[in-house]
Amino acid sequence: MPARESASGRRERQRVSPRLQGTFLALWCLVAFPARLLATELRIDHVGATSQGYLYVEYECVSPFEGIYLEALNSGLPTTLTYTIEVYRQRTGWWDRLEEAYEHEFRLFRDLLNNVYFVVTPEEALRFAQYDSLVAAISRFQRGSARGPQYFQRHLFEPDQSYYVVITMSISPLTVEDLNELDAWLRGTLRGRSDEAGGGISGLSRTMGGLLMSMSGFGEKRVKGRTPDFRPRDIPRSPSPPRPPPEPRLAAPDSGHVR
Repeated sequence: MPARESASGRRERQRVSPRLQGTFLALWCLVAFPARLLATELRIDHVGATSQGYLYVEYECVSPFEGIYLEALNSGLPTTLTYTIEVYRQRTGWWDRLEEAYEHEFRLFRDLLNNVYFVVTPEEALRFAQYDSLVAAISRFQRGSARGPQYFQRHLFEPDQSYYVVITMSISPLTVEDLNELDAWLRGTLRGRSDEAGGGISGLSRTMGGLLMSMSGFGEKRVKGRTPDFRPRDIPRSPSPPRPPPEPRLAAPDSGHVR
């Protein structure tokens, strides 16, 4: 006689089943029918200075998610998008000097059950009902927008020296540690989870998630943009533009545990 499934086992299977159905179907299409990669461009729009003398670069990443990367995101596969901003000073007869580097990281996840996109950073957590709104929030960095550009400290620059800025955008799958951390946040806890058999944020075990990542070929993608050379003294100063209303933020997660 076959062993009878326990009530708790049935409840667990029923809980993850809706997630598994959507996620497995989408990821299987991702593995079986990989899409052609389309062009992604990091466009430098403007090098400017505030009325107080702080320099900044306005830029936009055009079509950050295309082909297999878009399908992976829409399939519920959590993704990391990172911008690295490097300020270089030109030197004659020497390698150009790296004066400062900044990094901005976004952890992205689509909740397949509720059809909502999550964006989590160290400072905030946002959700978007539309893909276009998500892309606008993580790819456009301009003064007056909801997410402004990186402002550089004035002490980095000498007025008569020549500088340029290199911006790199990279997209990669979340690591196992990132998956656990994001899973813990979305479940309303502050401590990480280590259960091997749990469905996790997308209804996948860690082993199955890693297997599908490797099968799909979803590796890291990088694009770069570079400003023209500039001297700080030649950059005209401009007043600060008005800022739009901020995007709605998620409520703070509950720190308790549900038994």
